[in-house]
Formats: sequence, structure tokens, C-alpha cells
Amino acid sequence: MRKITPVVLGLFLILLAWTESPAQKIRTAGGVTVVSNGKKPVAVKGQPTRIKLTEELSFGSSANPDESLSQVSMFVVDGDGSVLALDFKEQKIKVYDKTGKFLRLIGKPGQGPGELGMASGIQLMADGTLVVEDAVNRRLALFKPSGEFIKNISMTGSLGLVNILLDDKGNFVGREMGLSEGNAKMFFEVKKFDSNLKPLFTLDKTEFTVPIPGSGAKMNILDMISGYQIDPAGNIYYGRNVDYEIKVYSPEGKHFRTIQKEYDRVKVTQADIDEMLERMPSTVPGANIKDMISFPEYFPPYQSFLLDDRGRLYVRTFTKGKAKREYEIDVFDPEGRFIAQFITESDLRLWKAGEAYGIEETDEGYQVIKRYSVQTE
Repeated sequence: MRKITPVVLGLFLILLAWTESPAQKIRTAGGVTVVSNGKKPVAVKGQPTRIKLTEELSFGSSANPDESLSQVSMFVVDGDGSVLALDFKEQKIKVYDKTGKFLRLIGKPGQGPGELGMASGIQLMADGTLVVEDAVNRRLALFKPSGEFIKNISMTGSLGLVNILLDDKGNFVGREMGLSEGNAKMFFEVKKFDSNLKPLFTLDKTEFTVPIPGSGAKMNILDMISGYQIDPAGNIYYGRNVDYEIKVYSPEGKHFRTIQKEYDRVKVTQADIDEMLERMPSTVPGANIKDMISFPEYFPPYQSFLLDDRGRLYVRTFTKGKAKREYEIDVFDPEGRFIAQFITESDLRLWKAGEAYGIEETDEGYQVIKRYSVQTE
């Protein structure tokens, strides 16, 4: 048997090191700190390397239709631990206390005061006021924690404003919709607004072709994925689906950090397409929705992300686990360093005070909200 000489061994080790993804690189470019992470997490002193979720409670799993949830579009948790969930299918907000007991309904379909045309999101102000995003009526509806209607804030100044988030000062971050080029293209602008919905600055603008029935044009729905979150200091985390990259902006709109990560692309299978189509309405008035959309060969780098109250970033990827609906979650510390990874079937939406909240689907096809205790090592 031939012996491996020190030169050959040295060359092999050099090539191995060269082909390995860099674990972490931090540099400054144009006044922005760029944190580039490899595919594997790296231990950082004072930060967890393992995260485990243990289910504590389920909200909205009652046999009573008024108390159960069918399709949750968004939920919030108040300071007492009560959960307020927007049931998109029923167009009602359902409120549960911290033990899971159903308390009340807020809102009902309609166009009058306290009524909702098509509620798509909810947020809580610092004083407990509930803000409901009403897309069809083009307004924000405000309610007291008890469910009493307060007032509407008009959104008629724009074609549409959706996916709003609130900071601690009452300012909004939202996605404003518009049309350009003779209505041939649609665009979304992610903007920050003051408490009266006056635009303060724009983070990004993304254009899409309008799939007019009969034109043959199609819309890639996965190409529309983007997300944003606001941390306790008011900084805005924003990311599109083009790359595994999340940018961090100050409350005034200054870009000061970029978080990047290498990843393996996940192929879109026919089974994936069938599942996505099954979750959509089969038709819209005058058209078959299946003829209006297309799918890419590969999934985007990630699905969504959220922040906890310690500044850690949790990114839900498209990398699947062994069980149905399981996906990998990448965890980054407040500096943007990739520190941990875990798998869960829950679509996590909120993470605070050592507890995580997410949406899960039952075997019967209904959705529930689950609360988990969080253990870290």
C-alpha cells in the first residue's frame, strides 16, 4: 500500500478547507456591517446552541364553532397572555385568555362602524387598543380591549395598504399596493408611516405583472415573498426572497446591517404545487386562478422570519423535516451570527418571555394556535 506523503496530505487539507463554506465573516461596506454566515451554525459565547419547544396549550380547538378557529391569518398576544386571533374565513376576531378559555368575539362582516369588509391583519397598540386592517373598506378599525369600537382611520389615500406592523411609538410599517404602466404591472412598496398613515420613508419597491384573465400572463406567487419585523428598539428587519439576505434599518430608515447565509436550494415538486393550489380558492370572479399563477423550479431561500424580545432572529426555511409540515428554523443572535437550528411543524409567529406561539393545522384541516415553552442550552 502506498503511503500518503506529508505534501499530498497537506494539499488535501488545503483543498478541503478551501471547499468548505466559511463559517462566518463580518465586514463593513459603505457604512453597513455585513454578516455572512455559512451553512452550519457556529457556537457563540452567551448564546444558545440548542433550542427545544414543548407544547403547553392549544387555542381555538373547541367543538363550539363560535369558539373554534378555521383559518387564522394573524394573531397577537396582550400583556396578560390573552390571545386575539383573526379568523380570516369567518371575518371575526376571537379572544382567549391565557388558559385558553374563550372570552369574546370582536367585529362582524359589514361596512358600518365596527364592521369589517375583509379583515386581513391585526395589531395591538401600546395602550392595548386593537387595530384591525380592513382591506375592502380601505381603513383601519380601532377597538378597545373589551371589543368596543373606537373609530376608523381611512386608507383611501392609497390603492391598498396591507400587512401592517406597529412600533412602540404608534408608527406603522406596511405594504402599499399600486398600479403602473397602464395598469399592466402591479407594485408593492414597503413603507414606514406615522400614526396618521403619513408616509415617512420607503424601504423597497417590487413590481409584478398583472395576470389579466385571457392575456396568458401569469404571476409567480413565490416571487412575491418578502417580510419585515420591528425589534424593541424600533429597528426594521426587511428581506426579499431573491437571496438569503435580511437588511436591518434604524427607526429613521438608515440601513446599518445586512445578515446573509449560504443555503441549499430546495426543488419545488408537483406534490408541493398541488398542496399550494389546494390551499387557494379554485376560482376568482371571471377567472380560474390556476391559469393565472406559475411556480418556479426552486423555492425561495426562506418562508418568513420573526424576532424575539432578546433580539434573536428566527428564519423559517423551505428545508423540510422528516414529518409532514416540518421545516428547519435558522436562529441568529442579535449581531446576525448563525448560532442554532431546529425543526418544527409550527408556523411560529411570536416569541417572547420564554414562550413561542405558532399556527398549526389539525388532521381535520382546521387551524389552532399553540403556545410552547422554550428550553435553550
